[in-house]
Amino acid sequence: MFNISLNTSSNEDLISIAISFTIMTIVLACLTIILNSVILFRLIYYGKLRKRSSKSTSRRIGLLHSMNTYIHIIGCTTTFLIMSIRTLFGDLYLYNKEEMSPSWHCRLLNYLTSMFPAGIYGSCFLQALFRFWRIIKPHQHLYRKFSFHIRLIHLHWILIIILSIPVWFRSVYLSSENFCLNHFSDTWSSVYISVTSAIIPVFGISIVYLKIVLYMKHNWQSRKRWRRMKRDAATIRRIILLVIVLLNTSSAAIILWLLMFIQKHMHPLSYRLLCFMVEIAITVNPKRNYVEPIESGSGDSFHGTRSTRQVSDFGPRH
Repeated sequence: MFNISLNTSSNEDLISIAISFTIMTIVLACLTIILNSVILFRLIYYGKLRKRSSKSTSRRIGLLHSMNTYIHIIGCTTTFLIMSIRTLFGDLYLYNKEEMSPSWHCRLLNYLTSMFPAGIYGSCFLQALFRFWRIIKPHQHLYRKFSFHIRLIHLHWILIIILSIPVWFRSVYLSSENFCLNHFSDTWSSVYISVTSAIIPVFGISIVYLKIVLYMKHNWQSRKRWRRMKRDAATIRRIILLVIVLLNTSSAAIILWLLMFIQKHMHPLSYRLLCFMVEIAITVNPKRNYVEPIESGSGDSFHGTRSTRQVSDFGPRH
């Protein structure tokens, strides 16, 4: 990548644009962290209010998965914030940038840029899977246990931590950006991160949604349960919208990657533009896509389906 800190008049405009992108990324990251932290604390507070109600187990499980998603979003945004601050510091104070071996903390940032996005997609898959169990297997005791979903989230964290380990060893220090990342020319890393972080979870969410739609189409339900199933299906549609918006940032990376091969070199603003687009996607994405609805009512529980079992084979009563 080109070093934008070269002291030539032809690069002055490029340096100004690069610094502007970095500053905007920092501002967006700060706003996103504040907004998502407020929502996360609200979910925690609401979950505590529901803790003692036996009829709210399903709602608490939904809130738990929503909180897991928000933790990954905040972690991802914080990582990009630190990277952007390092870049701005390098632009303003490190005039003689040189290539160096990546330090452990530099590798750690690159590792987190892979782990947290994988966690976002994976947590969305867990939300879809929870709703799949709530619709298809409403009387399976294991799937409505709060402790089971806590263990499931722990397993999810362990899995993304392990899957992101190869990224640590592929880290490259980018002197022009003053942080570590996998280089665009590293095809193996790009394919590995795309498959493990995004493609597999998105494919899983799509399969879950398709199975739910087919189940709803071929199985008559009581009116109460039918409304609940429609809400769960609508929530999964919002999750799919979320991942589509986030995947647009991956599309930007693919476009930059293709331009690199067409033009035989990489544009100096490629990495900054990518960070900026990631922050835009996370900031402007509708927050309702992440969250289990928290309006009042006790209809969204596993327990509420047992009383409707007698009429579930005959369809809604009019």
